Amino acid sequence: MEKNMALHDFIVNNTDSLTNAWFQAKKAKESSIYSSTVPTIGEKLRVQNKKFITTIAHIFINPDTESNYDAIKKWASEVAKDRVSTQTELNEIIPQFKVFRQIYWNKINEFASEPTNSITAEKLLTWSNLFHYAFDNVIEEFVATYTAYHRSTLLAQQEMISELSSPIIKLTSEISVLPLIGSIDTQRAKIITETSLKQCQEKNVECLVIDLSGVPIVDTMVANQLFIAVTTLELIGVKSIITGVRPEVAQTAIHLGLDFSHITIYSTLQKALEKWGVT
Repeated sequence: MEKNMALHDFIVNNTDSLTNAWFQAKKAKESSIYSSTVPTIGEKLRVQNKKFITTIAHIFINPDTESNYDAIKKWASEVAKDRVSTQTELNEIIPQFKVFRQIYWNKINEFASEPTNSITAEKLLTWSNLFHYAFDNVIEEFVATYTAYHRSTLLAQQEMISELSSPIIKLTSEISVLPLIGSIDTQRAKIITETSLKQCQEKNVECLVIDLSGVPIVDTMVANQLFIAVTTLELIGVKSIITGVRPEVAQTAIHLGLDFSHITIYSTLQKALEKWGVT
């Protein structure tokens, strides 16, 4: 245990030299966070790397303590989320782990090679097993967190874009318009339904004009989702008017057997607004 403590202290005392060695060895494309010359970014990378060094070093003095691996996973999780926020790709990150693994292990070998430390081959093998197991844990946790966080971030962005692409515009105290533009797939149709309900309640909408003139294609699933949206709006007291229905959209609705007879339909948005006295 005494030699393990000595190795720990040696590593901790060399955090700066290890980090400097990584900065000299790391290679990355010009736009990468790893090649940035911005002082604040460089300092952040140094702080994160030094924390990583000391976290790994703790396994040599408490190899069987679960808290050490909890700390390793915590570091990996925090840094993975940071890399997602800086839009750093995994194919830029993993090579950095590879480079620093060798730098770190070389430093351990440097300590073991010092004759005065009297490190046996058996002891070095034990350290090797501890080190590489811990390092593998870091990469495994990092990739898992990065993938999950990246996926959730993309989903949140997609939902935000979908919400922004289906705004309800209040024209008068009685009537509002939902202009739909561009292709609508099943996922967007569901989001439109959800956001429409939310916006209608927030804006106290009494009548909603859903304009489809900017929608080129509506498949069977989307037409059905539109029917559900209109029906759901009725349940919360919102009258729906549909405008700009293209012939192919009408054919899709007929093919599905959807009953729009109870819904007011106008050929254009202008005609609907004129009917309601909005010009």
